Amino acid sequence: MSYEPQQPRPDYRSEGGRGIGGPDPHVSQYQGAPRTGSSGPQDDEKTVAVLTHLAGPVAALVSAGWLGFVGPLVVWFIYKDKSPFLRGAAAGAFNFNVTLWLVNVAGWICIFTVILLPLGVALIIAYWVMLLVCHIMAAVKAGRGEVYRYPMQLPILH
Repeated sequence: MSYEPQQPRPDYRSEGGRGIGGPDPHVSQYQGAPRTGSSGPQDDEKTVAVLTHLAGPVAALVSAGWLGFVGPLVVWFIYKDKSPFLRGAAAGAFNFNVTLWLVNVAGWICIFTVILLPLGVALIIAYWVMLLVCHIMAAVKAGRGEVYRYPMQLPILH
């Protein structure tokens, strides 16, 4: 018996789809890159999903809460036909951001009516808390390759 580490045997089945074994089952039909596992998103898909979930709060901070839905919408347009994982992540983030955007608008309308000022302040505080907490939780799950279901969303994109 030898205690030397064994070298992996080469796989002769993956010869560009023309070999004995046919097409390589580990090659993605979307990007031509080898898959790391039999199912689940690749590392680059996880990274884009994390950035998609974090684009909402970043854009909302930059635009004072008005443009949080733009980043997920751009990702959805780019990846809607390429990756089901990214399509679902971007659609969920967009739908959630549009819903929160409506809550933010309602809060500002209540603030300007003066009578409903306490309700408006409560809505805007709820907007920022939900925006930060839910998007951070979604980014963590996306980093693990899991799909995050936002708590409330209008079903606009699928």
